[in-house]
Amino acid sequence: MTIVLIFKQWHYNKWCRSSEWELFLAYGKGKTKNQMKRMADIGSFVLNHDLSDLRMRMIDAFGKFASSVWPNDVLDPVFSSKDIDRLMVVTQSEITKSGLNAVWAEKARLIVKSAVLEQWKRAQHTLLGKFKNISTVGDTPIEDGPFRLVNLPEEYSWRLSDADVTALQDLADGLDYEATLDLFQGLRQSDMDLSPLQAEALRAMADVVRNRYKCPVWKDDAIVQLHLDYRSVRGGKDVLDRALLKLNNGLAAQLPAQHVLPLTSAVSRGNIISIPLQMCFPVAQRFGGDDATAAALVLELGPVLCNAKAVVAKPSVKSSLEQCYTVVSDDFGYANTSSLAVVRSNLPIPLDAIARVGGHNGEDMEKITKSKAKKFLEENISGDETVLVELMQFDGKDFLDRIVEQALKIDGLRSEIDQMYNRLNHIRAEINFLAGNDPSDLVPETPERDEHQRYMAMHGRFFRLLSAVGKLKEKRRGIYRSVAGLKKSWFGYIANKKAELAEKYNAIVVSEDLSIVATPTDDPKYKGRTFNKLHNNGSKGQYSRRSEDTLKWRGITSVKIPSYYTSSTDWRDGTVDKTQRNGKTFKAASDGKKWDADLHAAEMIGRYLFLRPKTDATSAALAA
Repeated sequence: MTIVLIFKQWHYNKWCRSSEWELFLAYGKGKTKNQMKRMADIGSFVLNHDLSDLRMRMIDAFGKFASSVWPNDVLDPVFSSKDIDRLMVVTQSEITKSGLNAVWAEKARLIVKSAVLEQWKRAQHTLLGKFKNISTVGDTPIEDGPFRLVNLPEEYSWRLSDADVTALQDLADGLDYEATLDLFQGLRQSDMDLSPLQAEALRAMADVVRNRYKCPVWKDDAIVQLHLDYRSVRGGKDVLDRALLKLNNGLAAQLPAQHVLPLTSAVSRGNIISIPLQMCFPVAQRFGGDDATAAALVLELGPVLCNAKAVVAKPSVKSSLEQCYTVVSDDFGYANTSSLAVVRSNLPIPLDAIARVGGHNGEDMEKITKSKAKKFLEENISGDETVLVELMQFDGKDFLDRIVEQALKIDGLRSEIDQMYNRLNHIRAEINFLAGNDPSDLVPETPERDEHQRYMAMHGRFFRLLSAVGKLKEKRRGIYRSVAGLKKSWFGYIANKKAELAEKYNAIVVSEDLSIVATPTDDPKYKGRTFNKLHNNGSKGQYSRRSEDTLKWRGITSVKIPSYYTSSTDWRDGTVDKTQRNGKTFKAASDGKKWDADLHAAEMIGRYLFLRPKTDATSAALAA
């Protein structure tokens, strides 16, 4: 038996290339419609003048399209797809007349349409979520004050009474999606039968959402992703097909391939833009094979580099579960991100064992309940016919430490942003007082009283602070992106290692059917609301999806089993007792034998499908 413990620090840029972890793309029609798809790198080079010109023209078109359809208020009803098309076609005509090739103008319209609708819907869903959880408070009280209402600006944690919060929560619980939007739309004209303070608090909540979800903007450092079709290529379908054929030959032979693609110019009757496609040997080896095909081409135009990618399609293939003697089991955890065990039996997995857990694997049947799972584990055991071959464990300390570090940064930025918003509200009230406006009116960018010294001072300070808030939010978004990158690479690295083990032993993969929920605030491991949001919430789902996608791409079958009692069962005699697991140690109640708790759980998961009913002879042997 081989035991591998992985405790070293890791670096996600080194261990996992982002292009490998594109999720299966909903891309392509016809033959590849129902196939798996991945993005593969097929070249990177510095932007030339023509590509740089195309990129800047596309960014300019994005801005014009977005401003032409963005609503005055994100709380307005979302346009239908046909309505937004009618508005954008007018803008598209103006953009093509200004010089941009009609092919690229059409692609710009489709990109912006998706972005606008997504931003618009997300704003309304965020407002609904805040309203439905309006009574939610933070982990600790404000200094010398109450617990902070996390979904409202901080000042309302002081101003709203418990009765106000309860009334607003009761109101939120009684309204559906459409009624909630009607309420906030009505608050633009009246208090909607609420007290003035309650109405003001909800308006402030809506303002936070409006400030967060504004018209999509493509800045100078944006990466423009262009999905190429025959109209994007000078020479049409035949030329594009030749490029794909060259790549397909390389994928089939798992050898490098090169080709030069003539791209349509940025302006009508302009110069051809030559795109060198170069599929290197490692990419051909990883993505290639008899069934892999290049279904489409994509260009990503950044400020400096152009990255060419191929959408590689492949039919889904699963290994047979008949005559399966070996499994790789996976126990996803907290301190140890993953514990893997390779378990082999001299008897194949019974088909009825697979059928029994069908409800956990998408079959049209009920999942095993907690009581039934316990009864099964108590009545079945695993003996000498099943052996442990190899163990591998991935210590999550470095990963968690990085998440904690980023969470603390986000908490600090959130506090700064809240304080700035409080100052902005006070300055806005003074500016509106000096201008003779309502205290809640928005501050115009153009000063209304340029002759008033105090007004001008406050007006300038207001917009300087507002700009500072925007910079802090951008910094916070950057931290969130860093955390997403950490999780993406760490989970991807583990998933690759698990797939390699399965291929090494010609095994299927078995894991628990569970989800990680937020750690309770009274738990000793609790590290704050932000840490819960960054790590616990969704981490298991993200890890599972990456793992399943990797296994699916490599043709490795995965099976889920019920998670109940796998960490507290002694498979030797069927003892199910939670006291057997204490922290990092599993100690058997029958004879005091000890295991590492996570490695024991991984081995139990691996033995699950091999469990056999107890017999009198087995019971006697165990008793002896």
